[in-house]
Amino acid sequence: MIKIMHEKLNLSSGSPIKIKWCDYDYFKFPWHFHEEYEIVYVLKSTGTRFVGNNIEPFSDEDMVLLGSSVPHMYRNDIQYYQDDPKYRVHAITLQFSKDFFQYSLQQYPEFSKIKRLLEDAKYGIHFDKEDANKGIRKKMKKALHLDGLDLLLETIKILSLMSESKDKRLLRDESEDTFTNNHDDDPRIIKVKAFLHREYTKAITLHDIADIAGMNVSAFCRYFLEKTSKTCFQYINELRISYACKLLLERRLTITQICYETGYNNISNFNRQFKKVMGYTPTEYVLEFNKAV
Repeated sequence: MIKIMHEKLNLSSGSPIKIKWCDYDYFKFPWHFHEEYEIVYVLKSTGTRFVGNNIEPFSDEDMVLLGSSVPHMYRNDIQYYQDDPKYRVHAITLQFSKDFFQYSLQQYPEFSKIKRLLEDAKYGIHFDKEDANKGIRKKMKKALHLDGLDLLLETIKILSLMSESKDKRLLRDESEDTFTNNHDDDPRIIKVKAFLHREYTKAITLHDIADIAGMNVSAFCRYFLEKTSKTCFQYINELRISYACKLLLERRLTITQICYETGYNNISNFNRQFKKVMGYTPTEYVLEFNKAV
């Protein structure tokens, strides 16, 4: 099993918010999680970002929102560990309590978009470097010089902008640990997703799935793509690979055993599909993670 550190943050003076300027030779925190939500805005640095099962490179202007108890870690490129003063980490981290204005989130419709944003943060949310997100980055820099009520209000403004952003994406798939997407309101897609989450490691056909929706295959394929922006087989493949990632990090089974456990019938197809989703083969994925731990 991979060891993971539970970090306990001290939010001083009873404030639900902590903001910090980071000027390091390299990111030092190991694989860890904490109960607080966190915005990490990397102004200057390069390396690899780990969020749950997601592994991606990061560079200047990288910004993510991490939900409560989401395991994560940043590992810098090798040149940051060679005492070269040209290479520094400059970043802003803004952490806030998971109970921060909870009543308002639950009771007031004005906070509905922020509520959904924080629900999605359990998957990790990346904010692209597009012009639409420049306002968020600007406010993060401003918040660094605030405290008390001013910092609290600025944090709400940042979250509001994040909730409105069109240039953001989830770092982990919504299907990874829920049976249905909480935002679905179509009973057919809820029923189909529930079926897929039960049966994705088995040999299922489009006819089987279309029958669940009460549609013919061609109509169902169009419907599923419209609802999820993925083909049905893409969706199934991502479920399988997400499960494979968990099994790989647990280290209980061999890669061949995981191949069959997750519903693939040969190792070459498993390796190919894994690399298509994760950008690494299963072996490379484990090696990359182990280098960072």
